[in-house]
Amino acid sequence: MNTEPLKGKSVVVTRASHQNADLVKAFSELGADVIAAPAIAIVPPLDGGQPMDDALLRLGRFTWLAFTSSNAVSALMARAARRGVLKNFSHLHIAAVGPTTAAKVRAELKRDPTLVPQKFNGFALAAAFPEPGPNDRVLIPAASDGLSDLRQGLEAKGWNVDQVAAYRTVFPSLSDELVTRAVAADLVTFSSPSAVNGHLQQTNGLAATKVVAIGATTAQECRAKGLTVAATADQQSSDALVQATIRALT
Repeated sequence: MNTEPLKGKSVVVTRASHQNADLVKAFSELGADVIAAPAIAIVPPLDGGQPMDDALLRLGRFTWLAFTSSNAVSALMARAARRGVLKNFSHLHIAAVGPTTAAKVRAELKRDPTLVPQKFNGFALAAAFPEPGPNDRVLIPAASDGLSDLRQGLEAKGWNVDQVAAYRTVFPSLSDELVTRAVAADLVTFSSPSAVNGHLQQTNGLAATKVVAIGATTAQECRAKGLTVAATADQQSSDALVQATIRALT
């Protein structure tokens, strides 16, 4: 059995620097030359977080809390800790868009999510929601520049929805040397549509010949930007992304 199927191959990891360690380690152990080129960074929202604070101080009016990313979980819970309301979540049903987000819910809230869809996108999560009762309301902490598919899907089902900015994504600059290495690599990996856009901004629209994406939404963004997707990870996890990369390069 070949324990280093990626030996001699160069792979770009575009995840934010605080989230890329597991992928860098996994690809390195498989023999790849790993190029860590963070395409996004997570920073506080431009509104200063006041709408999120207002929602946290009125958690009793919500029956559901829905997360579309692990970053949203971290941002909301950090804010909740500062506002002293960490004990006010017990009555809420919690929805998570996929297993990575669900794992972050377990780590931060010490409980399993009530709902995780079989397909990992906002529309699928909305479709998996039950029909709302007359007093049901859902809080969605999300990226200020993120997709609104979950909100749209829930509102179409009759839900009362409050979506607040939990964080925003920015595109950090890369050194010229790192850009040159990234563009010349055998393959680049993307975990979100924002990472696609950030990477292309960093590289002036250039990218490695082969692209691997997590999920249909990210793959669709790649194609919309003129990139050829060699493989798509069907699960929202690092392991699935690694396996898709192996398929694309071997």
